[in-house]
Amino acid sequence: MATGLRAKRAGSPALALYKSESEIAELVLGVGAKNWAAISVVWEREGLPRIDPMTGMRFWPAVESFLLRRHGIIDSTVPTQADGAETW
Repeated sequence: MATGLRAKRAGSPALALYKSESEIAELVLGVGAKNWAAISVVWEREGLPRIDPMTGMRFWPAVESFLLRRHGIIDSTVPTQADGAETW
């Protein structure tokens, strides 16, 4: 029987790496999710990853990493935004 991540069906929103503002607001603030728009503006100045222009969403692992660093849980750095649009 599959366990952990493999137990979830493919395409499950829980496994999505990019999450919408409403999803992130709920994950980060819970019942205070309505305050996300104001808080995210301030946190972007502190290094919260910006909305990716290609997806229109934030890269969740980077958001989570930012929050863990902000609260001293981990001590590492990650880019705060995508390196730019591809020019193939």
